[in-house]
Amino acid sequence: MNLFFWLALVSYASAFLIIIFFSIAYLSRSDFMPYHSIAVARPWSEVEPRMQVLLLALIKVTGWAWLAVATAGFLLLYLLFWQNGGLEQLIVFQLYCFVAVTPPIVVACYVRQKTLAPTPIRSGALVVILTLLGFTFALLSAQFT
Repeated sequence: MNLFFWLALVSYASAFLIIIFFSIAYLSRSDFMPYHSIAVARPWSEVEPRMQVLLLALIKVTGWAWLAVATAGFLLLYLLFWQNGGLEQLIVFQLYCFVAVTPPIVVACYVRQKTLAPTPIRSGALVVILTLLGFTFALLSAQFT
């Protein structure tokens, strides 16, 4: 296990930790995020109570989904890096990462474009960059041939 192996592992793990932080932030909410308020042009207190229930349910399910993405990512990372995965498994893992982390950025860009709300695009982009770095470092490690 060389330096590139460890850099790959740290890059992927950092991406999944960021996702877990987002998950915790969403799961711990009792109202919507500050940028949600800007997107809908009203504070939480002015949202109809039944709509509050629906929005909070969507926020919570998003948090649980991100927790599932990160948990699966860590499990796959373990299998890939400690169970002698090959190049094919690395490519499939990177495809998983791409499919898991790209849609939130697309949605955040859409919401920002339509509402000018300061959605967390940079944080999402950082996750994508970390997974791409992880993939690059993994290839450079020569562990996945």
